[in-house]
Amino acid sequence: MEQRLAELALDSLRSRITEILPAQIRACVEQLDEEQLWWRPNEGSNSVGNLVLHVSGSLRHYLCRSLGGFEYDRDRSGEFAERGPLSKNELIATFDEMVSQAKATLDVFDTSRFTASTEEPSYYPFIFDQLIGVLTHLSAHTGQIIFVAKLMKEGAVDEIWIRAHKLNR
Repeated sequence: MEQRLAELALDSLRSRITEILPAQIRACVEQLDEEQLWWRPNEGSNSVGNLVLHVSGSLRHYLCRSLGGFEYDRDRSGEFAERGPLSKNELIATFDEMVSQAKATLDVFDTSRFTASTEEPSYYPFIFDQLIGVLTHLSAHTGQIIFVAKLMKEGAVDEIWIRAHKLNR
C-alpha cells in the first residue's frame, strides 16, 4: 500500500508539473501578443513573460538541476528584469526546455528518494516537500498568468482548467 501511494503521488506530481499546468501556461501565452506578454500593471508587478521565465528558472533549479542532475546556473534577478524584446517563440522555447527536463527528471525518479534530505534542508527538509513546493509554486504563478491573460483577452482562456485536464489525461 505504501509503495502504491508513493507511485500515485509521483504520477500526480508528474502530470501536473509536466502536462496540466504547462498546458494552461501555453494556452495563455498563445493568446497574447508580444506587447501583452511584457505588460505590467505597475513597476512592482511582473508581466506574463517574467512569470514564465521565473517558473522556468525555478523549476530548472529546484527540480531539473537539484533532483535530475541537469546543469543550470540560475539568474533569478534576470527572470524579473527582462522587459522584452524576448519573442514569444523564445519564451516558449525556454519554457518547453524546462518542461522537457522536468519530464525526464520525473520519469526516472525513484520514490524511495521522497524521504531523503535536500540540498537546502532549512528550506525543504525532504525531497517530497521540495516536489510539493515546486508544484505549489508553479500552480500559484500559473494562476497569475491565467488572471492576466483573462484581463487582456476576455473569453480567450475560459474553461482552461477543464481543457488542460481533458487534454492531458
